[in-house]
Amino acid sequence: MRLTDVDQTWTMSASMPLRLRDRLRSWTYTKKRILTIFTVFTLFSFVLLARNTPQKLRFSNTEVEDLGRPGVKFAAEDEWQPPHNWDPVYPVWTNFTRLEDEFAGSIRNLTTTSNNLKNPEAQQYIPYPHYESDGYRRRFQGSYVPCIGPRGKRLNDSVEDMIFGYNGIPISLHATSIWCPDTLAHQSLDFPDAPLGSSKTIGLDQSVCFERHGRYGAYGSSVSGHRPARGAISSPSDINWERVDWASLQSKCIEENADRFNMLPRPMPGDANYEKVASDSYRRDGVVKTRSAVIFRAFDSFKYTSDMLRVMRSVITELSLGSGGEYEVFLLVEVKDVTLPIFDNQTVYDQVLQDSVPREFWNMTVLWNTALWGRLYPKLPEFTRNVHASQWLPVQYIAQKHPNFDHYWNWEMDVRYTGHYYELLETLDTWTKAQPRKGLWERNARFYVPRYHGDYSEFADFIQARYQDGPPERRKDLSIWGPNPPVGQPLTPLDDLPPLESPTPAHDNFTWGVGEEADIITLLPMFNSDTTHYVLRGGYFNYPTNLLPAGPPRRATIITFYRISHRLLSTMHLENTHDPGHHMSSEQWPQSVALHHGFKAVYAPHSVYMDRYWPAKAANFIFNNGDAQRVIKAFKDMAPLGEGSGGWESVFGGDREHNFEISTWYYRTFFATRLYKRLLGYDVDGLGGENWEDKHGTFCLPPMMLHQIKDMEDPTTDTARLVAEAESQADEEAFQKEKAESENEALLAAHNAVYTPIQPQ
Repeated sequence: MRLTDVDQTWTMSASMPLRLRDRLRSWTYTKKRILTIFTVFTLFSFVLLARNTPQKLRFSNTEVEDLGRPGVKFAAEDEWQPPHNWDPVYPVWTNFTRLEDEFAGSIRNLTTTSNNLKNPEAQQYIPYPHYESDGYRRRFQGSYVPCIGPRGKRLNDSVEDMIFGYNGIPISLHATSIWCPDTLAHQSLDFPDAPLGSSKTIGLDQSVCFERHGRYGAYGSSVSGHRPARGAISSPSDINWERVDWASLQSKCIEENADRFNMLPRPMPGDANYEKVASDSYRRDGVVKTRSAVIFRAFDSFKYTSDMLRVMRSVITELSLGSGGEYEVFLLVEVKDVTLPIFDNQTVYDQVLQDSVPREFWNMTVLWNTALWGRLYPKLPEFTRNVHASQWLPVQYIAQKHPNFDHYWNWEMDVRYTGHYYELLETLDTWTKAQPRKGLWERNARFYVPRYHGDYSEFADFIQARYQDGPPERRKDLSIWGPNPPVGQPLTPLDDLPPLESPTPAHDNFTWGVGEEADIITLLPMFNSDTTHYVLRGGYFNYPTNLLPAGPPRRATIITFYRISHRLLSTMHLENTHDPGHHMSSEQWPQSVALHHGFKAVYAPHSVYMDRYWPAKAANFIFNNGDAQRVIKAFKDMAPLGEGSGGWESVFGGDREHNFEISTWYYRTFFATRLYKRLLGYDVDGLGGENWEDKHGTFCLPPMMLHQIKDMEDPTTDTARLVAEAESQADEEAFQKEKAESENEALLAAHNAVYTPIQPQ
């Protein structure tokens, strides 16, 4: 018998028994039905899988929407595309060209032509306004008085207290060109562009370069004690830092400049005169200069390395003393042992302070422990009263204890900025103040990718087209406009809601919010955490169960290096203390309260560098994947909700955060540390260090934000330890060698005593 190819019926011998023939025929048709059912079931399963697993996107050579430019089309094969069956857990950046060598530049190789490249001259870097100019004095009240620095001199007369930089940015010493998939050609490199954000866009000077001697030499002998770089400044005179009292210097500075500021306590939201005082003091430009507190965050066993000490001294000098008191710096220290009566016994408080903090910072330090929150915030769940879940309670405490500031910077100890700190914070203030509220929350949700979006105005136009101006089929239903509270939740007793200058965004010509100080500034996007795999997205407490499963509206930002206004901190405090005691995890709480109450929140897109060359489309697709989930028309109605950096495939999820490992700004990155170690004089994989600098010149970097930098010692300290260890190892090896030789000689002598050697004939 055989199975024919045409009708798949059996041809059987006539001699075959009838019963067997019928059974075989029945089995044949049954098999055919089984195969048909199996095929249909398989196809249905694939369709179902595609609908319910949108992260497994399939790209083909069909037309795809270019999300950066509404209405523009391109063929998918003409530009970078995600791998077939792209999985967000997979690190696509491992296939990109590595750029670490391109960051290795020195003061001898700068883009400027005004310097003698073999012996460049360092210049004083002074980013302060012309305080004595007629324009400044007409704009602001009072007279600026230069303050006394740590060397006992007025800072305007003390060159030793200045920082120095070099005109130009470093040119790569180790690479001349790179394959650029955006242009399908080789592109020459000076200093690599940042794939995310643009410090130049927000106003930071990107035409200068700083090396360790000019940047930190004024703040400690360790760094200036290294072999001086050719052309660098001479080493400032050393001082006994234990005799410096930074709190006293700041107090004297503020006293001499007091007529420039509003030194009265800021009222709480809900007070009768809140709107008038707030408006006069910080909401709009006025005659009174605003003041900000800068709060270093540490704990009682924190290790104050030589690098950390220099950073703290530079922040105080550049922000507080150099500006005539526009900033005041505090050190907020958590005492881990909650049994110590630091609030009830001054002797215990002083002893803990002296045991935990370097002497120069004693009088600017505020101690706290988690036992305090049970007294101040009894409505919060007990398990949230810790620094991880409630990082803002100590800052709220400072705002209540020191209410005469307009803003409060939460300063993480592992943040570094290679430029001037005053320029950084003032630039962030100026840029965020200029941002209109129209489309602001939507811009906040996205990474700005300059090579993809164009300049920032084009980026803003893209947001506008997507949400408000585009055709109905491409436009989102709602743009956030004014307060966005949880459904059915009253905002009383908080009656300070900002007035809507237009009933809808369509009636506003990008005027509302311009000139208004931001209530919160962040340095990474504020994403909708509910639509992501963000580990703390469910961290909200004491909200009614009728808000489930989505919970209250909320936004999150990784790295809590934020500036928060007094009115926002006060509102957070009232939300914690009034029934029912609303609260959220630390990375969600401030921006979510701002969202609920209609306060101004701004993400400032500073430059985030990476050690790989990211094609522009790849950077936008990966980091703004909430938009990319709608990119393929076939899946448009199936993709989960998500916007910008949010969505189920967001980079802000545990197994997707690998994309930041090669960046300069995240909580889990190695690249920031590698760059900073070279800046301090370390040799990292043959780049930087004494031998490299002998050949190329002192390593330098343009102004950039770096995070995380932890437990960083000086190369001198590290070298001394390594030398001691090497000498000890060499001594041990020499001893073991001598011991082995002695033992061998003894064995040979014993052998010869028994056996008489054979003499040659």
